[in-house]
Amino acid sequence: MYQEKLIDIENDDIEIDLILLISDFFKIVQAHWKIILLVIFTVISVYTGYTYITYSPLYKSEATFTVETSNSDNGNYGFYYSTDTADQLSRTFPYILDSNYFRSVLLQKLGEESLNGTLSAETVSDSNMVTMSVESADAKETLKILNAALEVYPEISRFVLGEIQFHIINEPILATSPYNKPTVLKTLGIGLLAGIFIACVIVGLIALFKKSARTLDQMNQITNIKCIAMIPKVTFKARHKKTSQTISISDRRVSFDYKENIRSMQIRLERLLEKNHGKVIMFTSTVASEGKSTISLNLCQSFISSGKRVLLIDGDLRNPSLANMLNVKRSYGLNDVVNANEDILNYIIFNASHNLGFIGNTTVYKNPIPILSSTKLEIILATLKNYFDYIVIDTSPCGIFQDAYELQHLVNAIVYVVKYDFVSLQKIQESLSGLQQDNCIVSYVYNEYTQALNDYGYGKYRYGYTGYYKGSQS
Repeated sequence: MYQEKLIDIENDDIEIDLILLISDFFKIVQAHWKIILLVIFTVISVYTGYTYITYSPLYKSEATFTVETSNSDNGNYGFYYSTDTADQLSRTFPYILDSNYFRSVLLQKLGEESLNGTLSAETVSDSNMVTMSVESADAKETLKILNAALEVYPEISRFVLGEIQFHIINEPILATSPYNKPTVLKTLGIGLLAGIFIACVIVGLIALFKKSARTLDQMNQITNIKCIAMIPKVTFKARHKKTSQTISISDRRVSFDYKENIRSMQIRLERLLEKNHGKVIMFTSTVASEGKSTISLNLCQSFISSGKRVLLIDGDLRNPSLANMLNVKRSYGLNDVVNANEDILNYIIFNASHNLGFIGNTTVYKNPIPILSSTKLEIILATLKNYFDYIVIDTSPCGIFQDAYELQHLVNAIVYVVKYDFVSLQKIQESLSGLQQDNCIVSYVYNEYTQALNDYGYGKYRYGYTGYYKGSQS
């Protein structure tokens, strides 16, 4: 019996592994690059469309000049420049320009009730050089307002700066084209940068809040059960697409690493079952497509290779698959065995060497509970133990159906298959909570495990290659 760690996955503060986060980021990009490109293209399109739809042309007229003050107090009526004047100018020029009094005088000069443009000025630090500019949707208005401002400003500012005089460096001219006209290259560039930024934020948030099972440490945070194997992912080359894609340790295409990890799982299960003289092993998972049927079949093949006699039972009556994987055309299912009135061995299909027996077919049952809860099933298993060294039962995912919970009191060991980065930790925890059983060994297997950057070891020959994995217990 094991003790589950009752942890609130949603609220528990789990330390963020930066290396794992970066790894997840790039894996998400690699797996969903088409969607990411679509997001970037959408942002570019939206930004470009918005830019051109909302575009309003603006014209600008500007004049650059120097400001000199009078020294009439000394009896000299010439104009001069000093650093003190420059400092005062830089502080007061914008203030005067924004004052209501200046605006009212300017409007009076223009003969308008409101200013059809924006007037601004920049002073060069520690100098008497000023650039005054006007922006407006009307090119003629910009020149008109700028000339009027240049004319009235010296009169308005004499109360603060005294008598001043402008010496024009760059004369104001009529703008012939909008200064803010968008260019295709610039618009697309900004849209591209915005699209990449938004895509990175989305991918980063997904990676940050991802709570699927990816490491042994994560599993250790939600449960105390042992990890007995970390099965690597197997992929076949494209030229084999037309052939069977069932993963088997007897297939030369399957990696040595995969075969050795299956062998390691078999050895560890044998050692665990020896303690209570158990023979019946049940496989389940959280959801479908986690590979429990494939692993249960390969475990049987590994048992056979070591000289054991094994019975494989397809207990996933809602979605039977082992008959097709074994290429068995005509066979008997668990329902036939439960309702049998003759020798049970007559309902078992054996391989050529007679060391692998199989019970299962392709018949689908929408409600298999009456079959799985039959009292005869316990008697049948007790009888079959006399003929086989081990009995392996593949059942439905316990995160979806109750089938595995109906059978757990009949078995000696439960192997819970966890597919790498496939199911949330909370869902796994909820499913495992129903598998507490006295006198029953519960362990889990990581399937399609991808070696993380922070795992111990080098290459595929990492520490734990023979079964002593980081985070697991012997």
